[in-house]
Amino acid sequence: MPQTNHFDNSPYLLEGRKARLTINTAWLIKLRWVAAFGQWITIAFVMFLLGIEVRWQPLALIIFVTASSNLVFTYLFEQLRARDLKSLTAWETLLFAVMLLDLGFLTSMLYFTGGISNPFSVFYLVNVALAAIVLTPRNTGILALITVGCIGLLLLASYPLPFLGKWQIENLTQSGIPVHVLLGGSSMALATCAMVVVYFTTRLNVELQRKEANLRRTEMQQARSEKLEALGTLAAGAAHELSTPLATIAVVAKEVQRELETGDIPVEIKEDIDLIRSELDRCRTILDQMSTDAGQATGEPIVVISAEELINEVVDRIEFQQSKRVRVSSPLPSLEVKAPLHLLAQAIRGLVKNALDATPVGDSIDLRLNASEENLLLTIQDHGTGMPPHILARIGEPFFTTKEPGSGTGLGVFLAKNVVEKLEGNVHIDSIADQGTTVTISIPRIRAPRNGNSPPNSGRIA
Repeated sequence: MPQTNHFDNSPYLLEGRKARLTINTAWLIKLRWVAAFGQWITIAFVMFLLGIEVRWQPLALIIFVTASSNLVFTYLFEQLRARDLKSLTAWETLLFAVMLLDLGFLTSMLYFTGGISNPFSVFYLVNVALAAIVLTPRNTGILALITVGCIGLLLLASYPLPFLGKWQIENLTQSGIPVHVLLGGSSMALATCAMVVVYFTTRLNVELQRKEANLRRTEMQQARSEKLEALGTLAAGAAHELSTPLATIAVVAKEVQRELETGDIPVEIKEDIDLIRSELDRCRTILDQMSTDAGQATGEPIVVISAEELINEVVDRIEFQQSKRVRVSSPLPSLEVKAPLHLLAQAIRGLVKNALDATPVGDSIDLRLNASEENLLLTIQDHGTGMPPHILARIGEPFFTTKEPGSGTGLGVFLAKNVVEKLEGNVHIDSIADQGTTVTISIPRIRAPRNGNSPPNSGRIA
């Protein structure tokens, strides 16, 4: 009874296998081109430099067929990669067929160059090693068995070369082959084989690790975006549902306060009414902050803005008393970036407010602008108590805050990272306990001069 391939039923595993097959196939195509070129070099070296007579006509035909098959293989690979595959069986079968074809090419070339006595017969190991990496376990086992059969065939029949003689130890003395020549050729073939295996497997592993890292980063960014959208929906719903009862309570509290002002009411009751109104205002402020921090301004057009415009937008919307505590480096560099002005300024402003809250009253924070070859660098440095490593590791998690309850929503850093990373930048936070915190924001800058004929709006941030 045939077994069902459970891997094909999972889209996540299917994508992972497809990514691995893509890398494996791309490198196998490169290796086959290198092999064809190396075979030409080896034949030329043997014939013209060593002066050994070989039947180059069948060898040339085999190399030509190898190169032609690689062109077909490349075409089929592009076709498979472009499809939305529900199963990878066809792709895996293609790889097995190609490696089986390469095994036949190697056996044919060895047949015309001395058979198993040719030192380069050690390249059978390369084929088996590559099969173990590229093919499924079942196909690898089949290829290994066929390889053993090919070696047996070469033991039985091959086109002998006078230089190599027959594959029999007792014939070495009769044929006059120096042992050091045979050992030298075998050593060279073994070293070449080892280098090919090591190089290919190393590069393949590096590519797989890079692909895995990119996949994980993409998954994290997608999870972040989904969290942000969920938070936006939650905040908008909470603001909508709570705004009406809060407004009603505020109106009633104001009417009660107006009535109480005309009567002889104890001061404590008046203070209680004032407290109710102030707490209502605080509730509305928190709701507005949640709605803003959750990214309700997304969808704002991306425009070309200068660094000076960005900093002015950040500082001008900070409370007057607080803005006097922000030391901005001057002169401002005349650099430009592409970004949604208000959303980016709002995200940076949240980090500036965090720095102000962490800095003792009366002290200032530093807001510095620098530039690298590729990025605009904005540094926010406070003079607070800093954060220990276990707290710093959690900064940026939704709803995580070190402030007192009611003083923050824990979304400021989360929003800032989300906004900046969507602009292909990053937010880096360094903090040392009792020494303060430094936040570095890196945003890609525009290096080419702006074309006046092109509109500044180039898209929207989602």
